[in-house]
Amino acid sequence: MANQACFLLSLLGLIVATPAAAAPMSATGGIVPHEAMLSGLSVEHVDIVAGAQGTPARAYLTIYNADTADKRIMAISADGFSTPVVKRRDSGVYETITVADAFLVIPRRAELFMAAGSLFLEMDETLGVAGERMMSVAFDDGTILTVPVTLHPPGGVRTAHHHGIGDFE
Repeated sequence: MANQACFLLSLLGLIVATPAAAAPMSATGGIVPHEAMLSGLSVEHVDIVAGAQGTPARAYLTIYNADTADKRIMAISADGFSTPVVKRRDSGVYETITVADAFLVIPRRAELFMAAGSLFLEMDETLGVAGERMMSVAFDDGTILTVPVTLHPPGGVRTAHHHGIGDFE
């Protein structure tokens, strides 16, 4: 339990509590189409960067909680991939934790932005899936959001995104 509390406090340092959602920039510097969300939960970007030479793929999500209550992620699954594990950097060392044990809580009116140097998911590709792949994120209130995945080649760059003040002005 103490480990979960420490992880939650570390996670809060990665979550930017802002009252708005900004138009993000892509890796090439262009604006990524984006609608401001006034209520509820939104998984706005799911990027999976394939692993090179047998290494696990890395998944990065941006989740915005525009609701009035905190939301905890209970489970995550993606078509054609094994169950993901959370990788969290702490004092220069990566810790591996199951999604359920990671205690990923997104405070109300805040976002969870996963990034390579801090917090991301790792998972193995298990089978070739034709067509669009989807990822599902289950929350503690029973909400399950299923969204399309953007696949990137090994070494690919994920979608740059960040919420900011000014979107609702």
